[in-house]
Amino acid sequence: MAYTLYLVGDAGEPEIVNQPLGKVLRRQAEQSGPNTTLLYLGDNVYPKGMPPEDARSRAAAELTLKTQAGWIQGLGVRGIFVPGNHDWQRGRKNGQATLMNQQQFIDSLKDKNITLLPRDACPGPVEIALPGNAVLVILDTQWFLHPWDKPRGDESPCDVKNGADAWIAINDIFARNAGKRVIVAAHHPLITHGEHGGVFTWQDHLFPLTAVKHNLYIPMPVIGSIYPLYRKWFGDVQDTSHPLYKEMSSLIQNIMLQYPGSVYAAGHEHALQYLVRDSLHMIGSGSGSKHTFVKMKKYSRFAAPVQGFVKFSIKNDGSAVAEYWQVDDAFPEGKEVYRDVLPALQRLKPLPPAQEISFKDKVVRIEGSKQYQSGKGHERLLGANYRAAWAQPIDVPVFDIGAEQGGLKVVQKGGGMQTLSLRLQDSTGREFVLRSVEKYPENAVPEMLRKTFAQDLVQDQISASHPYAAVVVPGLAQAAGIYHTNPRVVYIPDDPRLGIYRKTFANTLALFEERPAGDWSDKDFFGNSKNIINTGKVLERLEKDNDNQVDQLFVLRSRVFDIWIGDWDRHDDQWRWATFKSKKGETYRPVPRDRDQAFFVNEGIIPKIWSRKWALPKFEGFNDAIRWPSGLEFNARYFDRTFLTEPSEEDWAKAAKELQANMTDDKIEQAIKAWPPEIYALNGEAVIRKLKARRAHMVEYAVSHYKFLAKSVDVVGSNKDERFEVTRLPQGNVQVKVFKIGKDGDQGKTLYDRLFLRSETKEIRLYGKGGEDKFDIEGSTAHSILIRVIGGDGKDSLVDNSHVRGLAHKTLYYDQKKSNTLVSEGEAGDRTSADPQVNLYDRKVFKYNTLAPLITGNVNPDDGLFIGGGFLYQTQGFRKGLFKSRHVALFSMAPRTSSFNLSYRGDFTDVIGKFGLEINADIKQPNYVNNFFGWGNESVFDQNIDQKPGHESLPSAVQYYRYRFEEWRLDAYITRKVGNWGLIQVGPAIQRVEVEDPGTKDRYISTYAETLPYNLFEGHNTYTGTTWRFTIDKRNHPVFTTRGVVFTVAGRNMAGVENRAADFSSYDGSVSFYHSFRFPSRIVFAARVGGGANTGRYEFYQAQILSGRTEVRGYRKTRFYGEQKLYTNLEMRIKLLSLKTYLFPASLGVLGFHDIGRIWYKDANGVDPTAPDGSSNVWHKSWGGGVWFTPFNLAILSVEVAHSAEATLGYIRLGYLF
Repeated sequence: MAYTLYLVGDAGEPEIVNQPLGKVLRRQAEQSGPNTTLLYLGDNVYPKGMPPEDARSRAAAELTLKTQAGWIQGLGVRGIFVPGNHDWQRGRKNGQATLMNQQQFIDSLKDKNITLLPRDACPGPVEIALPGNAVLVILDTQWFLHPWDKPRGDESPCDVKNGADAWIAINDIFARNAGKRVIVAAHHPLITHGEHGGVFTWQDHLFPLTAVKHNLYIPMPVIGSIYPLYRKWFGDVQDTSHPLYKEMSSLIQNIMLQYPGSVYAAGHEHALQYLVRDSLHMIGSGSGSKHTFVKMKKYSRFAAPVQGFVKFSIKNDGSAVAEYWQVDDAFPEGKEVYRDVLPALQRLKPLPPAQEISFKDKVVRIEGSKQYQSGKGHERLLGANYRAAWAQPIDVPVFDIGAEQGGLKVVQKGGGMQTLSLRLQDSTGREFVLRSVEKYPENAVPEMLRKTFAQDLVQDQISASHPYAAVVVPGLAQAAGIYHTNPRVVYIPDDPRLGIYRKTFANTLALFEERPAGDWSDKDFFGNSKNIINTGKVLERLEKDNDNQVDQLFVLRSRVFDIWIGDWDRHDDQWRWATFKSKKGETYRPVPRDRDQAFFVNEGIIPKIWSRKWALPKFEGFNDAIRWPSGLEFNARYFDRTFLTEPSEEDWAKAAKELQANMTDDKIEQAIKAWPPEIYALNGEAVIRKLKARRAHMVEYAVSHYKFLAKSVDVVGSNKDERFEVTRLPQGNVQVKVFKIGKDGDQGKTLYDRLFLRSETKEIRLYGKGGEDKFDIEGSTAHSILIRVIGGDGKDSLVDNSHVRGLAHKTLYYDQKKSNTLVSEGEAGDRTSADPQVNLYDRKVFKYNTLAPLITGNVNPDDGLFIGGGFLYQTQGFRKGLFKSRHVALFSMAPRTSSFNLSYRGDFTDVIGKFGLEINADIKQPNYVNNFFGWGNESVFDQNIDQKPGHESLPSAVQYYRYRFEEWRLDAYITRKVGNWGLIQVGPAIQRVEVEDPGTKDRYISTYAETLPYNLFEGHNTYTGTTWRFTIDKRNHPVFTTRGVVFTVAGRNMAGVENRAADFSSYDGSVSFYHSFRFPSRIVFAARVGGGANTGRYEFYQAQILSGRTEVRGYRKTRFYGEQKLYTNLEMRIKLLSLKTYLFPASLGVLGFHDIGRIWYKDANGVDPTAPDGSSNVWHKSWGGGVWFTPFNLAILSVEVAHSAEATLGYIRLGYLF
């Protein structure tokens, strides 16, 4: 045998400790020898992955993982743990952190042969070459299904940063290894015929409670089928019937089916399965610690609901054998229950040796790009930018892959949202990279905007980046005393030595530079470091050991340089780190890479608008002056708050002054002259002028950014023991020092030291992380800075002897309740909790405050066009989720009816503990219009009344039923989230209403008023009381909903406080369902049932109202008034096509609907006066259809026509009815 893979999934149940499977695996793995890997196919720890160290379930979880690792420890074979959905905390909100807990624990075993892949919660793919002409590919399929935080986007440390890149990378692996046996190992099966595939037994339908308790045989026909049928037809995201799962499975199958003999191995389903579709072999081995029902169906060759594993052996001739082993109480020594042989693949004939090729000393003359040339009008709108530089031909050496660096070989195609890149390797293993000068922003543009003017607009704005900026940066960086790569402009010829990448890269202008990774100890531009690592590794090592440290002053020097050259794109992945070892630890210095955005300009009317502070301030551009340094450096918001926590204002000013001193006029001019003469002639003098102008004010810019960062600062410990010493000083300043605690408990070296000024800093957050940390706070003062102490895992202590005048706590302590000590004289507020999440540290939670304009609009048959605008102001705070406070103020007006609406909504997160606050204010005046047709379910709308005697002055029949009123309404809710989907709201309410006297008898409201024992039009009515609401919102998207449910129940209990106002209560509720059967969704079924009821004595405008605008279309707004109401809405929304017009992308579809509803009403005589017999049995029905349109796929515009017994009416709205 060339190689052996043992496949076992879902072995994470605690019972695995006492089961025989591990012994059988160990015995067989020992026999197989060193060319062996045991693949743990996910769900390695039940039920919710690896908890934090302080959690009660931690010990059991550790034992489960140790048991699994023990199956192969000491044998010299390899073990790879693959993540499953349970390892991501069953796909819950804290899944990424839970998976990282597992990775850290596996690493702590310190067995080089055992690891978790893919690492760092990345999706993969991870490629591993195997003997026997085979390749193993590891994939984390839960990453694709996980709805919460996960590494993705430009700032992700993963090579693959989004789903689309993953499929490209997987396809790339298969293409490179054509003719080899490729085995993909993941958690989720592509096809399965067990519970996750919607396959259940008759027992599950008839005795559903046996799923909860084995012997609970209570027959529940019909009801028992609800759950199995839901799993079959609708499915959770972990089921193959779910649209997201379907899409993932389909994409993987489409790739693998192109390469005969491919193998896909997975767990998830607790059974043994073998399925073959064409030449794609699918192995199911998810019964490592338990088993469930499975059935032989389409593509099945074997299926057994037994506990066991699969042995997959690759022979030297390229063939393979799949052996299925049952290991349980019936067969404790194991029994082979199925075997299949996969024939050898036809090996590809080796390519004939390439002819001797040499491009030595060859030069071509070529331009960067021809596509950015434009006219004067275009340039006024979108900027002149560097269009001339892009179009200018220059002389470029031809890249010779065989001669460069002694000969290079292609490793793989690189990542990058906008750049084509190719990784190369020399004979020593050192890597280099080719990056295309031209940018391809399609991947950086949201999919919905691709192939539209938006993509062309982004492509056009590539001209704002200088094509050769990176070439002159090394000269500037060298003078500034920071590390750098050394890019050179080269031309990639049509070279057969590029292999499968020849077509993609041939005849491309590119930058060739060093790839900062590994050993570059002979190069001073990388600090002669023996080991250059990525940001993720640095963070991991800082957490592991407090003897490891970042040289923050060197980081500062690099970041001041970034601001100076206008490089706005400095997120985490744009940095590598030079490592320098000392006796006890390591020091890390940053190595910047990809300097493509240096000197980025912003010109033209449209770019100037979108670079405003409320939009995209990072695009302010490279000018003589910097408008807002902290906006310019938006992309580095997490980086700066992690690696620049210690430098003071003086340090920042000093760094800026050093840059001013180092960057002399001669050095600036000399560096920029590295450009080809033609390019220097176009841009050289302007760039030099701007650099000199910015240099003069660098102290001002640096200090400005420092003060922005200083408002709140994280001081982060490690998983070792530290002592945090905090002193509150006069004038409110705070001194923070952090010391190492040695193994003997003695205080060691200083790890951190900073004086915080109250005038600059509002909040300091001390994170102990792991270990036994001590926090000591001293000092008395009138005013001080808020200090949050987050203890972290381990036994921590806080001793707070400080005192700050006032009632508010200026120290807040967060930790788990058990095993931690809090000693305080009253200054420290206790925020300890039993929830392990209380110690969560997330360096990527910072958000900018936002102030942005808003517009609003609507159209309905009664008011016509409502149009207006307003603003959104959003602030951020510690652990406040999306925001600390959000304020939305809107003003809208309907010119037809002279009505206007002024509204305000304020949301405040976690004001007191986990209770938030919501404030709603609504003013409708001076003459807001509604319709009133009278009380009752069969009230009459006389559509010819404007033609009857005495009513000739009416402009239309509906005008007779309109009334004008003014309303002031204020609600304040205390809010509380319930789980991930629920929300409770309760609080006081005030309502003030005044009905306007129309001044004529020619209105129904006048006739109605005459029936009342009081003057309806005299003064206003004021009510106070309570309002409450409970909502469960489990939609997959709040606007483009295709699956989910929304349940709402609400009430208002009001008391009249003046005039004739009386007491009343009003209750409303609704539940909406949405479902589609595929992804992307073509057909969505939507249904809503709602109703309401009133009690007490209330005015007509407070009644239960059945409205054509919100409940039953085809009727007028506020059509029926009564005491109770009930309605249902059924809709089918069909997507007809996706438009890829040049102006914008959109989806176009149709919808059909049926609405039905009614109200109930009884007057003082106990009858409905509108019904002939005093009791109405009429249901108001309507049906209709419409067209919906999603411009830019950002919002929904729907146009509907509804027909009822009363009218045929049209509606235009943003969004759907529900």
